[in-house]
Amino acid sequence: MRFLPTVSVLASVYKGEEYLPGFFDNLQTQTIFPEIELVLVLNEPSTKEKRLCRDFSARHAKQVQVLQAPRLETLGASWNRAWRAAQAPYLAPWNVDDRRTVDSLQRQMVAMESEPDAVLCYGDYLTVAHYGSEEGPRRHTPEYSIRHFRRALAQGGAFWMLRAAVSEQAGYYDEQFRVAADMDYSLRLAVMGLPILRAEGLLGYFTDAGQGLSTRQDNRPLVERTVVYLRYGVFDKIQKQFLKPAEQYRQSFFKNAGEWIPVEQILPEYAAYLQRRQALRWLGSFRFIMKSFLKRLGLLDWLHAMQEKHLRREI
Repeated sequence: MRFLPTVSVLASVYKGEEYLPGFFDNLQTQTIFPEIELVLVLNEPSTKEKRLCRDFSARHAKQVQVLQAPRLETLGASWNRAWRAAQAPYLAPWNVDDRRTVDSLQRQMVAMESEPDAVLCYGDYLTVAHYGSEEGPRRHTPEYSIRHFRRALAQGGAFWMLRAAVSEQAGYYDEQFRVAADMDYSLRLAVMGLPILRAEGLLGYFTDAGQGLSTRQDNRPLVERTVVYLRYGVFDKIQKQFLKPAEQYRQSFFKNAGEWIPVEQILPEYAAYLQRRQALRWLGSFRFIMKSFLKRLGLLDWLHAMQEKHLRREI
């Protein structure tokens, strides 16, 4: 009998042999593991990575697809490759250096089944300093607000569950991005007005060791964030020093499997949407003057702490 999964876990592997054994163990502890399909995309895999994936696949042959990228590709491209191969109605992008609580996939699936129109489910997680730790600050994700989510990655990119069919409305991840593909997709869904929901409880442990694509200490995250802000009219948050390097990206197109798709094809009223938000450019000037002033007074970190404590959101 053909295996019909409920959830497809999408995982991109690049220099991940340190994390794969723990990832496979964590996956098997999921309360709905018998219903899960794993789609692995290997990027320039080592001999050990190939062996680890081959051994796990042999033990769970019906539940595992192992794909290999023809060359090193962006995380968005690998997620799309896995997405197109996935068979389940729900998708869970999962970085192999992150860990999930044992019932997180089940709780997200139940939440989405209770809201048939919802296209994405997110929730709280802890940020930990090293893999395996269960101690760190909690990301308190807010309830969905379309105005808020059109301006920020309010729910974070870790521990999502997507409805696979949303690609028919919103397309796939933009493969230009190495870091900001999830941020771009989140804002895209919000701008489209598609329903998003929050699952209760802790979903997992996000490893922030400063070595991953989204956590490393260079300017790429800030440049790609600038592209996303330009694309969706979050003009008041743009830092001018990143505008020039942002020009290497095609703001008005999404890239998918080598094809360039105009943003207007997904967002038909895109030009009018951006025009309505032009006034935010003036607000941005005031915003950065005030941030600079508060920084000189030593109050900027205090303000950020108050935002997190009382608003649990970025202004």
